Parts: sequence; C-alpha cells; structure tokens
Amino acid sequence: MREGLLAEALRGRGPGRLLLCHVGAGTDPGPGAGSGVETVDLRETRDREFDGPVGRVVLLAANTADLREAVPLSDGLPPAAEFRVVVEATARHTGPPFPSPPGLGQWQGLLDFHVGRLPDRGWTCSFAFTDPVDARTVLRSVAQGMVGGRRGPAQPPRAAADAVSAPAPTWEGLGRPGALSERPALRELSVEDVPVVDERVVNPMGFRRGSTPRVGRLVSRGGRWVLVAGNGVRWRVPEDGAVSDVDVAGLRDLRAVRVEWGRHSGPLAAVRAVAGLAAAGIPLVSGPVPGWARCLGGELSDLVTSVEERLMVDPQSREEHSVRLRRAALRVHGSHGRARLLADAGGPPVPAEPSVSVVLCTRRPEMVGFALRQVARQRGVDVEVVLALHGFAVDAPGVAAAIAEFRRGGRSAVVWEPPEDLVFGSVLNGAIARASGTLVAKMDDDDWYGPDHLSDLVLARRYSGADLVGSIVSFVYLESLDRTVRLAGKTDTLWHRAAGGTLMTDRRTLEEAGGFARVSTAEDTHLLAAIERMGARIHRGHGCNYVLRRKAGGHTWGVGAGYFLRLCGEQQLPGWRPSALLEPDPEDLPTTMLAGTWTDLAEAEEERICFAGATR
Repeated sequence: MREGLLAEALRGRGPGRLLLCHVGAGTDPGPGAGSGVETVDLRETRDREFDGPVGRVVLLAANTADLREAVPLSDGLPPAAEFRVVVEATARHTGPPFPSPPGLGQWQGLLDFHVGRLPDRGWTCSFAFTDPVDARTVLRSVAQGMVGGRRGPAQPPRAAADAVSAPAPTWEGLGRPGALSERPALRELSVEDVPVVDERVVNPMGFRRGSTPRVGRLVSRGGRWVLVAGNGVRWRVPEDGAVSDVDVAGLRDLRAVRVEWGRHSGPLAAVRAVAGLAAAGIPLVSGPVPGWARCLGGELSDLVTSVEERLMVDPQSREEHSVRLRRAALRVHGSHGRARLLADAGGPPVPAEPSVSVVLCTRRPEMVGFALRQVARQRGVDVEVVLALHGFAVDAPGVAAAIAEFRRGGRSAVVWEPPEDLVFGSVLNGAIARASGTLVAKMDDDDWYGPDHLSDLVLARRYSGADLVGSIVSFVYLESLDRTVRLAGKTDTLWHRAAGGTLMTDRRTLEEAGGFARVSTAEDTHLLAAIERMGARIHRGHGCNYVLRRKAGGHTWGVGAGYFLRLCGEQQLPGWRPSALLEPDPEDLPTTMLAGTWTDLAEAEEERICFAGATR
C-alpha cells in the first residue's frame, strides 16, 4: 500500500466501531490498520454477516473500476453514520467524486461532505449523517459521480478469472505448467467464460491519434504477463487479468502493443487482459492466436492478427485499427454486449436496443436519393427516417422514387412537407415531433456516412454516459478543388463541440434543452450551447465514419474552401480520400479525378521506399 494512503483513510477517525473495507491490488492495509479496526476484503464478503450499524465505514479502492466493483459487493455491509471513500488513482478524464444523491430523500440527514485531491489523480471524500444510512447507496452515488453522465444499470459483481462452469478446467489448473498439452478441453472455452469489461470505466475515452514511436510488448516474465516498453516494465498484468482506466491511461502514448502469446499466469487472465485493452482501443497486433485464446471471439482474434506492426506508423491506419478493435471487443466482452449475447442464447432477457430516428431535412430534391442511401446503409441499429422536404413536395423529380426505394427494404420513412418560410430550427423540431425512435440523430443531406456511423454513436453514448454524442469533423471534401483535407482535434473525449451533421441524443435531453433554436443558421451551435449550459455531457467521437462535403455554395454554414485549407495545414490529398471505415458505395462517389482512401497513398509511399531500399 502506498505510504500515506492508510493515514488518509483513517483521518478524522472518532470513537466507535470502524469497518475498513478494501478492494483492488495494493489496498490491503495488513496489520498497519491498528487495533480496533475491523478489516474486510470486499471480494471475500460473500455470505458474511455483520453486526450493525457501525460508527464509520471506510472504503479503500485502487482505481475507478474497483470502486464500481465495490458497489454490488457492499450489499451486506452494515449501515453507518460516517463514510470515507478513498480512490488511490484515476484516469485523467475521470471526474471528482461529487456524489449523485439518491432520489427518494434518503440523505435528508446529511450534515457534512468533503472532497479532496490525492497524488496520482486520486480522490478522497467523506460524509457525515445524523443517522446511519445504507452503505451501498453511498458507494453507488460516489461511483456514479466519478464516471458521470446518465445513470445506467447496476454494475454486476466482477467475476473471478476462474469462473468457468464445470466440467471445464479450473483457473488453478489452467495456470499449471503442462496444462495446455494435458487438457484438450481448453479449446472449448467460450467467450462467455471471460469476465466482462466494465465499459463505463475501460473504454476508448482518452485515445490519442498521435503517439510516440515506442511499441509495447505483452510478454511473460517470472510466470506472469508484463507489458514492456523500451527497457522498462510499463504495466504488470494482475493475476486475474483485469484492466483498469489507470492502466489504459498509462499506455495511451504507445504506437501499438504486440501480444506475444506463450507462457502467462493463466489463459483466462491472458484473454481478459487482451479483451480489456482492445475495448479501450489500444492498437494490438499479434501473430496467430493460439487455440486456448480463441475465447477472445472470432472477430477479435482475426483483428489482432490482421494488421502488421509497421502499418501503425501511419496515424490514420492506427486509428482505424483501434476503432475496429474497440467495436469487436465491446460487442462481446462489454457488460452490455455480453448480457445481450446471453439473452440471445436463452439467458435472462434484457431491454431492447434503443431505436434511432434520423431527422433529415433538405431543400434540395436532387439530394434526396443520396441522403436516403446514407441512412439505408446503416447497420447494427433499428432505424427510421423522418424526411422533411423543406419547400417542395413528394412529386418533385426523383423524390417519390427515392422514398420508394428506401422503403423497399422494409425500412420506415415518415415524410413531411414543411412550408418554405419555416426557419430551419423549427423544421428540425417539427421532424423530431414526428419521430418514434428512442434516440434522435441528425444527418445532413449532402455529407457521406459510413455504415457504422449510427451504431458507433450508440456505442459511445453507452460507454461515455453522455447526454449528447457526435463526431469530430476529420475529413472535408472540397468539391470545387477536388481535394480532401484532414483536420486535427481531440476525439474520444468530453467536449463542447461536435459536427452538426452527426449529433445524437434522446428526447428528454432535447426537451430540457428547449429543442433546436428557431433560427435559420447555426442551429447546431445553439443546441450544443444550451446542453452545455444545463450541465449535460457532450461526447465527441472519432471522425472516420463521416465526410463533410463543401460545395461552392448552398450551405447554411457560410465558410469557403480557404477556411478548411488554413485549418488542415499539410494534411490534404488530391481527389476524394475518406477513411477506409467509410466503406463508400461507388454509386455515391463525387466526380473526381482520384478516388481512394486516405491511407492508400501512405501505403503506396511506404512500398516505394521499401522497393528503393531493396534495389540499392
């Protein structure tokens, strides 16, 4: 335990019985807690009964993930009138532990609350009540305050890495030398055997597009995995393979992590660590995945072997690989994705996935077909479109045929013809009023969208807890110049701005924000400002699913090509050059002299250099 942590936990101790609980590596105080202190490892409290109430309950948690885990583990703890919660370390994007009070008046007796900062971005907070209150309620409120955002379902207890149902081999057995050759049943381990990733803590938030040249290696030293970078050990993988937000934050600068399968502290721990890193978007590369590790899932196993380490030099290829990894990992190893997989296999039922209504408002009949195709290609979501034909009717040339083609695949389309003199913000509000989806997404009529655009936004909304999610504008196609520019900026972060054509939120947030402002232009800016003023969270994700089209004229946002050329610096290429994740339909390509992905030229240049070197 770090020096001073125990003293912080016991600070202000008064008379009465004290229960010191701990969870996470390095938090066991041992005999240093002193006399009169009852010490409890929360992971070992199952079936234990406590005499209560007690004077004070103290929780020592190693990181945010451990604090979240402590919530369901605290069910049997006695009530107390005083609480102190100490979190040793947190990631940079994690907020302070300002509690989110329970909603039924349980804290009317709150007398005092204090919060303080510790080294390594750690936090401490203390409560004093007039009468004893439930321990779980306090810990849940603190954990919710740290991850922030919308309330989600209760976090289940974190499964141990040996939680493999009989008659599969046990954790201890799998870790013994020779276990791999002795037990062919190892190959029967499935995805469900791997403990889930808590995506509210371990997720892509904090991903950096830029990196150092350093590549980490997951290797075995002394019978357990460590992550080596340069000449030093960057991370010692816990024996249960759990990954925390603090672990991930310490690896963000690495260009990639190479997984060297071999000896380890146990197959499930090894797979769990790889799944956690992938869910966080750490760029992983490896050789062939051994049979005992196929419980990663087929898609994730294929992805970690699909990219050569040398390609991670290119920031765009590195980001695209990160996005593919996080999608695959969270789909099968995230707590939400795993619950859905089990439900589909006959397990406990889960609520339906949120449906998405796309509001699509256009003044241009000639763009209706293109815009509807961008919605039709979305996958992984239940989607409807509310099409607002602003100032023209369905009988305009090509419009009825485009709508019929969209509906032919069984998709739902609501068509509305608002009057031409209605301002754009009011058109958007009218379209939203006609939508039936749980979530509302805004798409523009002339921009390009990848097939995973909406599903990535739904995923980001889930792991960020944000009230509104959107994407950064990374790619802009300047139609008059036939050039694509790439803009820099922070992604996978809480931010005050996102691309107007990529916004997604729920009806309650729109209602609280007052909807879109009744203005003709800048309606997106007004909405984002209103959401920020009301204290809600905005998450800005990656921009690989989106290309902003800039024509010579006809835009509500009146900036020209020169604006984007000044912003991009040297990041521009001739022709139409989106991310490979856009997966464009050839029918929707612009008139261009050169079409390809942003990384096509980078790969060609690398091959040219390699060829030149070989011929010298």
